[in-house]
Amino acid sequence: MAKLRVDFVFSYWIYAWYLLYAFKIISFSPKFALMLGVMDNIFMLLSMLLYGTSKKTIVFFIIINSLIKVLPLYYLKNETIKLKDIYFTIVLFCIFVLWLYINGKSFVGNFKAIYNSLLHGKNETPFMALLEKIEKNYKNI
Repeated sequence: MAKLRVDFVFSYWIYAWYLLYAFKIISFSPKFALMLGVMDNIFMLLSMLLYGTSKKTIVFFIIINSLIKVLPLYYLKNETIKLKDIYFTIVLFCIFVLWLYINGKSFVGNFKAIYNSLLHGKNETPFMALLEKIEKNYKNI
C-alpha cells in the first residue's frame, strides 16, 4: 500500500489547528480534540503492545504522539473546554470525513489503513514514514 497522505490523518488536522490556536490565528481551543486523540492513542498503544508490534514502531509512535498531542495538551492544561470548542471539533471532523469522501476514501477504510499500518509496523503514516527515512539516512552516514 502507498503511504498515506498527511491530509488523510485527522491527528495532523488537529495539530494544525493547535498551531493556529497557539499563534492566535483562531480562537477555538483544540484541547477537547487533543484529549480525544490521546485517549485513542492509548487504545492504539495497548493494541500495538498486545499485537506484538515492533519496539521501533512503538517508540516512533510514542515520539510522534508526544510531539503532536501530549505536548500541545500540556501547553493547554490550564484552559477550560468550552461548548464552542466541542462544536468546532465536530465540525472539523465532519469536514475531514467529507474531505476523505471527495478524495475517494471512506472514513472506515482510512481508519483501518492507519491502524493496519501501525499494528504491522508498515510506517505508512506520514510522520512514521519520515522517522523511518531519517533512521535509514542516519544509518547510511
